[in-house]
Amino acid sequence: MPSVAEVIARLDEIAPPWMADEGDAIGLQVGDRDRQARRVCTAVDPSAEVVDLALHERADLLVTHHPLIHSPLKSLAAGEPVADRVLKLARANAALYVMHTNYDTVPGGVNEALAEKLGVVETSPLTTRRRDRYHKVVVFVPEEAVEQVRNAMAEAGAGRIGHYTHCSFRARGVGSFLPEAEAKPHLGTAGKLEEVDEWRLEMICTGSALDAVLSAMRENHPYEEVAYDVYELANEPVKLGYGRVGVLPMQTTLGEFAEHVRNVLDVRFPKMAGDPEQRIGKVALCSGGGASLYREAAGAGADVYVTGDWRHHDILSATDLGLAVIDAGHFETEKPGMVALAERLAVDLRQSVQVGYIQ
Repeated sequence: MPSVAEVIARLDEIAPPWMADEGDAIGLQVGDRDRQARRVCTAVDPSAEVVDLALHERADLLVTHHPLIHSPLKSLAAGEPVADRVLKLARANAALYVMHTNYDTVPGGVNEALAEKLGVVETSPLTTRRRDRYHKVVVFVPEEAVEQVRNAMAEAGAGRIGHYTHCSFRARGVGSFLPEAEAKPHLGTAGKLEEVDEWRLEMICTGSALDAVLSAMRENHPYEEVAYDVYELANEPVKLGYGRVGVLPMQTTLGEFAEHVRNVLDVRFPKMAGDPEQRIGKVALCSGGGASLYREAAGAGADVYVTGDWRHHDILSATDLGLAVIDAGHFETEKPGMVALAERLAVDLRQSVQVGYIQ
């Protein structure tokens, strides 16, 4: 049974904390890292209702997109809404972990979950806030384990080049080592110099995936001590930012697309601005409240911009630029990312932990 700290380590691989905005209130906000995590719940907001439901579900760890504690608390006296939720979690020995702007930014985060839900493909960031540099990992592996190590590294994010995965290079060589008396070698005998046929396996990955790739490599490598090198590359880095822009597999009208958004996101009253008969092929989107990025959406050549929290004057300015608008709600556009996170954790933790989305 993993600890809360071990689940957090996986969450940090999914959305590295360095991708968060400076000063963003992310990370562990309540709880004990050493507690066993038998059940994990994900949610968009740490609302009073969500906290109560998480405790009813006997969750050991609640993972939310929005923070509960935005600034230093002056008091934990009962009767103040935030303090009451902190106290409830603490009394139940339940932890609260927050993935906010780092999960907004990272590839595979809330924005790509939203794009997938809406059927938007060939996506790229709407904004560029950071750049994720490429690294090459070189590891020396005995022949019987080379495919297992390669596949594990690929599943962790290595070897992705364009629309190809599991990209690697390997070459034969001879490794030598002399195990000391305290060693427990996979091959060879203590006190005897050994020479072994090995493969030099090379795979690239982004910096954000590097920790996960190295962990997967070590876990699947048979040697007690693994020999490997990491090089930072001069390749064009991956652009990281808020929102996404992509295309629909088939063009449709604005009215039809708005109805599609309403259905798949379960938006009760979506707001739309633009000609319902306008043809829609290129879509910009941003989970949460991204209306301020309408200029970037128009500059990217999008026909429509889907986000939440639109203000009247921003809608007028966006339509003046020829950009159709759909207000799909702050919560509704972030929910797919937290549902996807629960599904991903359930697979990653291999059924050793119960994981589910709540709201």
